[in-house]
Formats: sequence, structure tokens, C-alpha cells
Amino acid sequence: MDNQITLQELNSLIQENLQLSFPDQIWVTAEIGELKVNRNGHCYIELVEKDKQTDTILARSRATIWAWQFRFIKPYFETTTGQALTSGINVLVSVTVEFHNVYGLSLNIKDIDPAYTLGDMARKRQQVIDRLTEEGIIEMNRELEFPDIPSRIAIISSPTAAGYEDFMNQLNANRSGFQFYTKLFEATMQGNDCSASITGALDFVYAYEDLFDVVVIIRGGGSQMDLSCFDDYNLAAHIAQFPMPVLTGIGHEKDESVADMVAFQKLKTPTAVAEFLIERMESAEDNVNELEQLFINEVNELLSREKQRVEDATRLFKPLIKSNIDRNLYRLGNLGNRVKPLIGDIIEQEKFVLSNHAEKLKNIASSNIKDAKNILQELTSETVYLNKMTNRNALQNLTEKKQKLKHLSARTFENELHKIDWLERNNKLIDPKNIMKRGFSITMKNGKAIKNASQLDEGDTIENVFYKGKVKSVVKRG
Repeated sequence: MDNQITLQELNSLIQENLQLSFPDQIWVTAEIGELKVNRNGHCYIELVEKDKQTDTILARSRATIWAWQFRFIKPYFETTTGQALTSGINVLVSVTVEFHNVYGLSLNIKDIDPAYTLGDMARKRQQVIDRLTEEGIIEMNRELEFPDIPSRIAIISSPTAAGYEDFMNQLNANRSGFQFYTKLFEATMQGNDCSASITGALDFVYAYEDLFDVVVIIRGGGSQMDLSCFDDYNLAAHIAQFPMPVLTGIGHEKDESVADMVAFQKLKTPTAVAEFLIERMESAEDNVNELEQLFINEVNELLSREKQRVEDATRLFKPLIKSNIDRNLYRLGNLGNRVKPLIGDIIEQEKFVLSNHAEKLKNIASSNIKDAKNILQELTSETVYLNKMTNRNALQNLTEKKQKLKHLSARTFENELHKIDWLERNNKLIDPKNIMKRGFSITMKNGKAIKNASQLDEGDTIENVFYKGKVKSVVKRG
């Protein structure tokens, strides 16, 4: 074939055509896919373009910033943007297109526009804020109720961070001597792995959420370029939806990250976070002391009021008791005056009964004595007669008569004694006091004893006098 050329010839043609097509520098927008700096100070970058919907790589090209240029471009970019020149950011770079026979096509970066990156960062940040707002979660953490006593603290930080040490010193040396329980959940606080590391730590805290009152995310100092991960959507969404209050103290004052925006409370430094928690504890202590004092005052006031009420009641009660006692004594006196005549009548009645019994006893005794006299007279007559009889028969008969007289007299007197004893017992039994002692009572109306129910009408007030005491009642017909 006549049209054959060598590879070198082909590459030379490509080089000549590229130089003709791209004689000057061209501004190109792309994302830094990879970035490496070798020991000579040369920076080797892979520039990529991705599909905005699928994140698929649409184009890729190698680029180089030679060491003498990199020494100026890097600090200029980072100082202006506050963002590290690293992979994952979009840049606007001025490049020359070069083709090397051995190394192929490459772009030499001559300049970089920080304004484009700033605008892109701001655009992405705003997109994250808009997405959180549309999803309705941007305010969720700030709407949580902060605990009255935030003494159990989950800390997300690097264990070697100066900010972590400052936080712990401030917390443990607090002026009020409060005791805090803290647990560190380690995380990377800058760089490309920052967002994933912090969200992973939040997941660990969530697994033990019942053990903590609040979460703090802290780091110490650092440049603005180290903080870009705190604008990440996944990290912000985790913080916004976390079920307990999240405090941030990530050490920058000028700009507010999205993580700060969604947290319950943003504070400037880790030390400020510690002071915030201490002040909350002091506020809770003040509230408790105030409530305690209010309670003591209320109790003292209540006791004072009740003491006064008791004293007032005592002053009123004494004359009332005296009046009641006087009234009852008067009523008892009236009752005694009414009962005395009644008792006197009962005693008179019983005396009359006893008198009748005594008269009967006297008559019985007289009759028995008379009979005894008659017998004695008969014995006397018989004795005269017996004297005329033989001594033996007379003595025998006399002995029999004496025995008979003795037996008859003894029996007669014994019977009379029994009768007298029976009468005495009977008199005691019918004594009104003994009768009332056995449960009987005297029913009275208007001071007179009632002996028949026909003497009472329905509605009459009657008094029942017992052995001890009395009661009043109203008559009802059954």
C-alpha cells in the first residue's frame, strides 16, 4: 500500500493539527477526579466530566500543573475559596492542549479561576439546603425538646483533636462541680472520608440512644478548606433527623455549614459547646432551687394558716364546750328534780307493800304463838294428869310430849324464819333500783310515770329513765 505511515508520523500529524486547532489557552470546566503531587512538586490531575443525573463519566483527560506553576496556583486557589484543591471539586482551568509522541494527549494547566469553584460550591450548598427544606427535615432537630439535665453526652470527634481535649477540660473543670458522663465515638473530622465517618458514628450513637441526653460534634480549629464535608447532604440529613439534640462546635466562625444549620444549636468552638452544657445544668439547678424555695414558702404559709385556724378554733371551742357542759348540767339537774319525786313515790309504794307483808308476818307469828300456848296449856294439863299415873308411864309420856313439843316449836320457828328471809329477798328484788339495774326502765311523760300504753298518743315525747342515764323518744303507732 502506498498510503502507509509510521506511528511516529501519525502522532506528529496529530501534534501539528492540534497545535493548529488549539494555538492558544482554552478555559475548560471539569471535575477533579484524581490529584497527585510527586516528590518534584509536579501535580498530576485526572479531569472528568459526569452526567448530572446518573453521575456517569462522560469524558476523561490527563492534566499536569508543573511544579513552578503549582507553587502559585494551589495557595491562590485555597486562600480565595477556603477549599482545598483536591478531588471531587469542580474547577474552571486555563489549559493548553499538548500531544507527545510517547505520552499521548495531555492538558497543561496554566491558571485556575477560584470564582467558578466558589460559585459551584455555593450552588451545591444551596441545592443541599433546598433539598432538606423540600423534604421537610431541615428544622427537625431544632424542634426537639432539650433535656433539663444534659449530663449524658455522646461525643463525635477525633481522639487526637485539640478541640476534643479543650472540650473535656472545660467540661470536667466546671465551676459548679457537675458530674458529666461522656462517651467518645471516634470519627474522621476532615477530608473526603469525613462525612461518611461522622454519619457512621451517629449510627453507633443511635444504637444506644437511651444512654445519652445529647450529641456533640466537635473538632478543633483547621482551615475553611477542611470543612467542606459539613455541607454534605447525607451528613446534614443524618443530623437533622437524629432523635436527640445535636450540638456542633467545629471551630469556624465566618461561615455556617449546612451541618450547623440543621443542628439543634451551633456554637463556635468545642469550649463554647462545653460552656453551653454547663450553663444548662446551672439553669436546671437554679430552677430546682427556686422550686424548692417556693415549696418551702408554700408549706410554711400553709402551716401558718392552719396554725392560726387551730388557734381560732380553740378560742371558739372553749366557750362552746363550757356552754354545752352548763346546758347538760342544767338538764341533769332538772331531770334529777323530776326523778326525785318519782323515786319517792316508788319508795312509798314499796314501803306500803313491805308494811303489809310485815303485818301479815306479825299475824302469822301471833297465830303460831297462840297455837304454841294452847299446846303448852294442854301439856300442862296432861302433866298434872300424868302425875297421877305411875311414875314410869308418866315419865315416858312426858318425854314423848316434850319431844313432840320441842319438834313442833323448832319446825314452827324455822318456817317463820324462812318466811321472813323470803320476804326480805323479795323486798330487795322489788326495789326500783335493782329492777332498773336488770334492764328495766321507767317511761315518763311530762314528769309522770306511764303505766299503760293507752296513756300515750302518737307524736308524744317521752323519756325513758334507766339505771344510768335517760333518753328521749317520740311515740309512733306500729
